[in-house]
Amino acid sequence: MLGAEIVSAANRITPVALESRTMWVQTPVAQQLGLRDGQIVQAVAEVRDQRVRLWLKDFFFELPNGWVLKDGDKPFLRVNHNASGWGFLIQAYPTGQTSTATPAAASFGLQTAQDLHASEARNANLGMLLTQPAGFASLAKLLNDMRMGQWPVQGEMFNLVQRLLQQRSIMAQMNPMMLKKAVMGQARSLENALSLGEPPGEDAKTIMKQMMALLQDASTEGVSKEQSRELESALRELESAQVQSAQKWLSGELSLHVVLPFVDADPVDLHFQRAPRKPGQEEPPLSVDIHSRSRMLGEIWLNTVISKNTSVDLVMWALRGEVATLARERSGELGLELGAAGLQLQTFQIFNAPRPLVRAGEASGTRGSVIDTRA
Repeated sequence: MLGAEIVSAANRITPVALESRTMWVQTPVAQQLGLRDGQIVQAVAEVRDQRVRLWLKDFFFELPNGWVLKDGDKPFLRVNHNASGWGFLIQAYPTGQTSTATPAAASFGLQTAQDLHASEARNANLGMLLTQPAGFASLAKLLNDMRMGQWPVQGEMFNLVQRLLQQRSIMAQMNPMMLKKAVMGQARSLENALSLGEPPGEDAKTIMKQMMALLQDASTEGVSKEQSRELESALRELESAQVQSAQKWLSGELSLHVVLPFVDADPVDLHFQRAPRKPGQEEPPLSVDIHSRSRMLGEIWLNTVISKNTSVDLVMWALRGEVATLARERSGELGLELGAAGLQLQTFQIFNAPRPLVRAGEASGTRGSVIDTRA
């Protein structure tokens, strides 16, 4: 299992640079808002009881589950009017656009869109990525199918499959530098490297795009439609994590989802989080959520909070009782290992239960145990 001394070595990530499904608006509402086709409006998100609303002046619009927005976010929406009616499409603010809003439009926060046709396809794709729920289920299945030999065993596609499988790490050899390299490989996009004039390296996303391009060739054999869809879905998961990270970074927040595929173990999902730093305050703690579905240990969640660079608090949820018991027995050893790495383990909470849908610090201790390593 990845320890806190490893995850703490992955420094703050520099992400990439974002738009989605249409929200339909009743015509009378559109008329009261003074909407015009192609305009851009900035809304305000309200999140209550895991339900998301977008407020525009005195009107709000309910959003379906899966939208990556938090309370107070101010996403931009493009107004779309066609034969089906009025709708909003969430998007990034058009790059380089200057304000051309009329006084009436400005009172609603509206601006006329300029040169959007050329970027419409790009924006629509980015919009889907921006709102896709986090997770790497398709990528995990894809790699497992390839490992089991269910993809072509010869030809150019086979070579790409082998190169993709070589992107996996060996958990038994994992160290802080290897972790940092793996995280940076997913945090930074190929497009970002090219924009800075840097030579592109080979990563999983690049290889998968080459595979998608190869599948456009009708002569490619041995790949079913279902496998092609799985590849496309896996690629979308990686790209989604990058654009969502970029969106958070714009507001000064770190929120990065990555997956670590291994040769000798099941994939591990990581989520790095750090709240925006407020003026005059210390840097907020770094939170790292680790989720694994190990065939040996069962499903495990681990929340690591690192504050003041050296203070560590852990919360663990394990479905198997024997795993939770083993963690309690080995907690002293973990404290010693972290101490050798320059980290101080303050508390280690252990729960024999699935992780609830709340922040780790709010989890009740009634079903687990809390080990204060300072006692």
